[in-house]
Amino acid sequence: MKIIKIILYYLLLASTLYAGIGIISPLYETGWHFSLASMYWAVFSVLFIGSDLWLHHKISRLIALSILALAYLMSFEYYLFCDEYRFVVHQGSSEKIFLADIGKFHKYWFYQSLLVAYLLLVIGVSHLLRRKKLLTNRDNA
Repeated sequence: MKIIKIILYYLLLASTLYAGIGIISPLYETGWHFSLASMYWAVFSVLFIGSDLWLHHKISRLIALSILALAYLMSFEYYLFCDEYRFVVHQGSSEKIFLADIGKFHKYWFYQSLLVAYLLLVIGVSHLLRRKKLLTNRDNA
């Protein structure tokens, strides 16, 4: 049963990351709109937080935290070179391509920071509760 919880946890994390990337990903003539990506991100984040509370596994939280940090770094690289991408994409393409503006990156980073803050808070509270339980057990012994 625990393996099913872990699989669900990482599927929801991946869905949250995919919906978040939809906020800053380039739009071609067809594709999903930026506002829908925000809505999907909110739904998957709520489901992810629910699965995290259901699983309550410290190692999985640390892995999720490192994956979120990696996604943040990758988006930061895209942000730094976005103007160069804009030039290359529009120079060699006849299709209409819309790249994300700076405001979309700020929105994406804010959303990611909410998940990171949640994970850090839950890890800290869990650690403090476990420490209190150990101290209480030691005092009672």
